[in-house]
Amino acid sequence: MLRRESREHLTANTRTLIAALVGSAIAVTIIAVGATTIVDHRTTRVHAERELDQRTLLVAEHVRAVIRTDVMLLGRVADHFAGRPLPVLQEADADREALRAMLKEADGVDSIWVYDEHGDAVLSTVEETLGRFNVADREYFQATRAGERLFVSPLIWGRVTGGFVVVVARRLEDPSGAFRGVAMVGVPADRFADFYRRTDGDEKASVAVRKLNGDVVVRAPLPAAEPPKGWPKDSYVRERLTEGAGVYERTSVIDGVARLYAYRRLEPEGLVVIAGRPLDALFAPWWSRTLLVWGLGGGGVALSLVLSVFVLRSARREADALLGALRAVRESEERFDMAVAATADGIWDWDLRTNKVRRTARMKALYGLADHEMGDDSREFWDLLHPDDGPDLRAAVQAHLEWRSEQVETECRVLHKDGSWRWLFVRGRAQFGADGEPLRMVGMMTDVTERRERELLVQAAHRAAEEEKERARYDANHDPLTGLPNRAYLTGRLTALAETTAPVGVRQAVMLLDLDDFKAVNDTLGHPAGDDLLRIVAGRLRSCLRDGDFVARLGGDEFAVLVPSACGTACGTLALAERIVATVGQGAVIGGRPVRVGCSVGVSVWTAAELEPEEAIRLADVALYEAKRTGKNRVVLQGCGDDPYPGRCNGTA
Repeated sequence: MLRRESREHLTANTRTLIAALVGSAIAVTIIAVGATTIVDHRTTRVHAERELDQRTLLVAEHVRAVIRTDVMLLGRVADHFAGRPLPVLQEADADREALRAMLKEADGVDSIWVYDEHGDAVLSTVEETLGRFNVADREYFQATRAGERLFVSPLIWGRVTGGFVVVVARRLEDPSGAFRGVAMVGVPADRFADFYRRTDGDEKASVAVRKLNGDVVVRAPLPAAEPPKGWPKDSYVRERLTEGAGVYERTSVIDGVARLYAYRRLEPEGLVVIAGRPLDALFAPWWSRTLLVWGLGGGGVALSLVLSVFVLRSARREADALLGALRAVRESEERFDMAVAATADGIWDWDLRTNKVRRTARMKALYGLADHEMGDDSREFWDLLHPDDGPDLRAAVQAHLEWRSEQVETECRVLHKDGSWRWLFVRGRAQFGADGEPLRMVGMMTDVTERRERELLVQAAHRAAEEEKERARYDANHDPLTGLPNRAYLTGRLTALAETTAPVGVRQAVMLLDLDDFKAVNDTLGHPAGDDLLRIVAGRLRSCLRDGDFVARLGGDEFAVLVPSACGTACGTLALAERIVATVGQGAVIGGRPVRVGCSVGVSVWTAAELEPEEAIRLADVALYEAKRTGKNRVVLQGCGDDPYPGRCNGTA
C-alpha cells in the first residue's frame, strides 16, 4: 500500500516535473521566438527604410543630373541661335545637323525641337519636314512665352513619338529680352523608372516624379492617358513637403499594392521623387524566417526532452539566417555602388562625427586620381581646394550646419592630377540628429570646367567688343593729329548746350581761331613741321582753358573754343580770347628752327534761347573774317546783346 502511494506520489511528482519542464520550455520558447520575431521585424523594417531612402536619393540625383544635362544642351541650342534669326523649314539642314551633333553627346534625350514665337515647329532632329505642327496650346510653350526661362513639363503624350515624354523647355530671346521662341528636348517617360528598376530588380517597384504642385512628371507604371493635374486628395507627401525627405507606408490607389515609399524633394528643380517597393517583397524573407522559427519552437515543445539539441540546431539556423542577411546587405551595397558608378557625378558621404568621407570612384576620377590614390580623410579635399575658394566653401558648409541654409551649393576649383585647376559644382545636404546636431553630409560633385571656360571666353569677347566700340566712338569724335575733339563733337556739345535751360542772363560763347601765316610754315619747313606746330598749338590752347571750357579742331589750322557760361554777359570771354592770342603767338622751335605764328579769333556770344548751334558758329566765323580782314592777330566779338559796357562787346581788341 505504501509502495503504491509512493509510486503514485513519484509519478505525480514526475508529471509535475515534466509539466513544469514542458511549461518552462513553452514559456521560454514563446518568449524567445516572440522576441526574435519582433526584433527581426524591426531590423528588417529599418534596413528596408534605409535602403529605400538611399535608392530614392540615387534616383533623385539621377533625375537632377538628367535635367542638368538637358539644361546644358538647351543652353548650347540657345547659343547656336544667339544673334541670328531662327531658320525656315527649307533652309534648316545645316542647323538640323548641328542639333543632331549636340544630341549625340546628350545621353537619354530622344529629340530636340525648336518653335518660333507662334508655336510653329521650325526645326527638329527627328523629322526632315515638319509641316504645320503647332504647340501653342502646350503648357511648356505658354509658360516660357509668359516669362519662365526654364520649364519642366508634366507627363504628356508625344504627338510625334507616340508615347509619353517629359519636356524640358527653354525660352529663346533676342538681345533685348523679347520672346523669340522655344527650344525643348524630349526625355522618354520610362527612363527614370527603368533606372530605378535596374538598381532595385523588382518588377513591382514603383517610382514617381512630381512637381511641387502635384503634377506628374514621371510615373511607373505608365498611365493609359495623361494623369490629372495636382496632388491626389489622399496624398501623404503633399502635407510633408517642408520636411524634404521621409518614409511612409501606403496602399497604392493605382494598382492596390501595399508598398513602403520614400520621398525626396529636389531644390531648386522644384520636384519630388517618390520610390516604393511592395511590402510583400520586403518582408517575404522575414515571413519565411518567422514561420521557420515558430515551427522549430513547436517542435521544441513536442521534443522538450531533447531541448538542448533543438536549441543548438535553432541557434545554427539563426546564425545561418544572420549570415544570409549580412550577405544580402553586402550584395545590396554592391548593387548600390555599381549604380552610383554608372552616373556622371561623383558622390560623397561625410561622417561628421569621425571626419571620415566615403567617396565614389567617379568622384576621385574628377581629380584625375585612381580609386586607391584618395583615402577617407576629409582633409584631402580641403588640401586640393584652390586657396581663393576655400573660405567661401567653408562658410557655405558652416551656414548649412547652423541651419542658415537649405543645403550647400557652390562652385569651386580643385587641383587635378595633371596640375590644372578644374571647376566643380558641389552640392550637399546634412542629416541632423534628434538633438539638432549634424551627423553626416551627403552630396555630389560635377565637373563644370568646360562651361566656366566658355563663360570666360564669352565675357572676354564682350569686353573686347565694348572696347572696340569705345575706340570707334572716340575716333569718330576726335582729331587724330592733335587728339582734340572734332567738328562733330563740337556740334553735339553745342546742341546739348542749347537744350539745357540756363539761368536768366547767363550767356554762352563760341570762339573760332585761325592761325596767321601758317601756310608759310608748311611752305618753308614742310608739312611734318606744320603738323608738329599744330600739336604745339593744341597743347597751348588746352593750357588756356578754364573749368568747363571746351576746345576742338575743326580742320586745317582752324580751332574752336566753347565757353558754356560767359558770366552775366561776355565779361570773361574777351580776356580769355586775348590770353589765347598771346599764348598761341609765343615762339616755338621745330626741327632746330625758330617758328612763330599769330592767331586771329572770332567770338560770338549768345543765350541758349537766341541762336541755334550752327548760327552761333556762323556768327563766330563772321567775326573771325573781320579779325583777319582788319589786321590779324586780334579778337573780334559779336552778339553781346544787352551788355551795359558796349566797349567790351561788338568790338575788337
